[in-house]
This record gives sequence, C-alpha cells and structure tokens, in this order.
Amino acid sequence: MSDQASAMSTRRVRRGVVALACVAALGAVWAQGDSEARLKAQVLVKALRFVEWPPGGLSDGQPLQLCLAEDSALAQELRGLDGQALGRHALQVRAVRPRQFAACHVVLVGEAQLPLPAQPATLWVTESPGMLERGLMLSLQVEEGRVVFDVGLDATRRAGLDISAKLLRLARFVKKG
Repeated sequence: MSDQASAMSTRRVRRGVVALACVAALGAVWAQGDSEARLKAQVLVKALRFVEWPPGGLSDGQPLQLCLAEDSALAQELRGLDGQALGRHALQVRAVRPRQFAACHVVLVGEAQLPLPAQPATLWVTESPGMLERGLMLSLQVEEGRVVFDVGLDATRRAGLDISAKLLRLARFVKKG
C-alpha cells in the first residue's frame, strides 16, 4: 500500500472513531441545559452517518431528505439542523403530510401515521415506544437520563438499508426477526 493510501485509510479510521465516540457521548450523557429533544436530534443526525442507502437510493452529493410527519419537540429541533453537512450530503429537513413520503430518505413518524407505506430505501424513525414491532427501524428513547436507541434490523434490510455494525453495537436493543 502506498504512503498516500495508508494515510487516507488512517484518516478514515480516525474519522470513524471520532464519529462513533460522538454518538456514544451524545447518548451517554444528559448535558445540563440541553433538552431531551435536542439530544435526540443530535443522536439521530450522528447515527445517520452510519446508515448506507442502496445504489440509487442516495447518490453522492444529493441532499439527504429528512421528512417530518409529526410536529413534536424532536421535529422542531430537527428543523433547526436543516442545511447541516452530513458527510457527502447536506441535510434537508421538511414537514410532510401523511403519505407524502416519496422523496424522503428518513421519515420521523408517530403512531398517528401508521400503517406505513411500503417504501424502499427509507429509514423510518420514531420516538414512540414499542414501534419496532410495527415496522419502524430506529426508535429514540430516554432511559435513566440517557438518550438510547433501538434498531429494527430486519426492517432496515428489507428496505435495502445497511446499518453499520459500529452503530448496532451502540444500540440498546437490536430487533431481529
């Protein structure tokens, strides 16, 4: 391996470790003065760095469409992150009406939006407990003063999404089958 390739590989590993540490730190500490919704928003955005969309699902440089199907405190916090750089993508946050999910890469939903339409290459996120059994893929919760998340692995795979093992190791619960 050339020195340049080795240096690039080392930088990628360092960036991955830093990003992983950020996700762990955000979920592990309830920062004084930060709201629950703000911390959930930060954890979600950091977690999105560890999700890969299938070919054609999210092209390099294409904005990542984060759609809000509910108006919650978390949705309000996510609106404030519109335009933030997320790797090779800019985060575009927009409100949608139920069933207007066609161009969304990530959708924040609650129980009122169920049942979910079958839509490939879309990550369905909630903060309502017990929703993985209903087809959602990422559930943000607060437990003992920490923001934690659960992953519906089979649902993500059916949608063609790949969740990094690094993120799965940080999950409180991974639902398989």
